[in-house]
Amino acid sequence: MKKLLLLMVIIFLGACKTEQDTKERHEIVLWTPYDDSLEVAGNADHDNTRMRYKLIQSKVLDKNAVFRPLYKEVSNLTEEEYKLLLPMILEQDIFVIRNHIKEGRLTYENLVLFYLYRIYKYELDNTTTLNTVIALNEDVVQQARELDEQNEKGVATQIQHPIYGMPILLKDNINTVGMKTTAGSIALMDNKTEDSFIVRQLKKNGALILGKVNLSEWAYFLCSGCPVGYSAYGGQTLNPYGRRIFETGGS
Repeated sequence: MKKLLLLMVIIFLGACKTEQDTKERHEIVLWTPYDDSLEVAGNADHDNTRMRYKLIQSKVLDKNAVFRPLYKEVSNLTEEEYKLLLPMILEQDIFVIRNHIKEGRLTYENLVLFYLYRIYKYELDNTTTLNTVIALNEDVVQQARELDEQNEKGVATQIQHPIYGMPILLKDNINTVGMKTTAGSIALMDNKTEDSFIVRQLKKNGALILGKVNLSEWAYFLCSGCPVGYSAYGGQTLNPYGRRIFETGGS
């Protein structure tokens, strides 16, 4: 009887903790909408009508919902650790990064956390956000850990494709399991799919799907007159080399 009571107490406490963790996760506010009217007005007289903002922020996408699930994982990486990783990863090619991993200076987990940290750092700050990342793979950190474990056990000793273990962001008109494929359209904001052929090939060769990025709605096939880089679902994608400088494409 005592054992039964003890078991019930443990289950109850575990359930309470899970409920509390879930509640805390939902209460975290990582991003707050801001008044983007001045930015919109600033491009209202652009010579090219397709380069005039409709809006900056999405009216339907809640960045908190996108960024909350991995927040705890990303928070484990400190600013100091991020800065140490910076020269090893930023603007390095795949082969340099793979060599760092081979030599033990870098892990797949830290590689993923570096990119996530950088995304959180810039996308959640309304003065630097580019409105690029509109979905994240909630399992990507765990998937990276599994690759590290395979390396430690010597399981991954076969010839690896160069893309093995590399974090990939997909354009949001590429079907991917676990993340909605919207093509930037509100009409598809709840669209769940299986993996497309290209995603199956990426996963087959060990790539880590990090998340999905905004695009010109319907890849510009059905959004006549829309600003470059704009979608109703994701908002206006901005240029990292100048937030009011438009690109003319470049998917």
